Amino acid sequence: MDKEYTMATFLRRFIISVMCLIIGSPCFFLGIVGDDKAFPFLRLLHIMPMPENMSSDEIFYFTLGVMAFLATVILLIMMFVWIFDISTNRFLKILVLIGCCCGFPNAALCLSFGALIGIGLLILPATILSIYLSLRYFNIFD
Repeated sequence: MDKEYTMATFLRRFIISVMCLIIGSPCFFLGIVGDDKAFPFLRLLHIMPMPENMSSDEIFYFTLGVMAFLATVILLIMMFVWIFDISTNRFLKILVLIGCCCGFPNAALCLSFGALIGIGLLILPATILSIYLSLRYFNIFD
């Protein structure tokens, strides 16, 4: 049974999405920009130069940064599709699956280690929204 898509539904979804992005913005910024303004995704695309020698910790953080960027972009796509009530297709489901694989390690680290200093809890609303949207796209609620 499909519910009717109204202006109130649009506004509710829009406000929830924007609030999740605003509350989680420090974590998104740290995940995308990285430590010391490293911009791991831009370095991966060779827009910025890659470091010559990377230690195992730097490689780990570099990989998490690239995955955080991909997860954030896919989360924004998922929010857009949810806000405007666009029907899901196979491509979107593959994107959601990639977003889950990229976002889970970042969210787990942010919620576990980041919660010790308090900033990790800021990602919690976006994590809950992404879990809800993932379950919605794979029709778990039907």
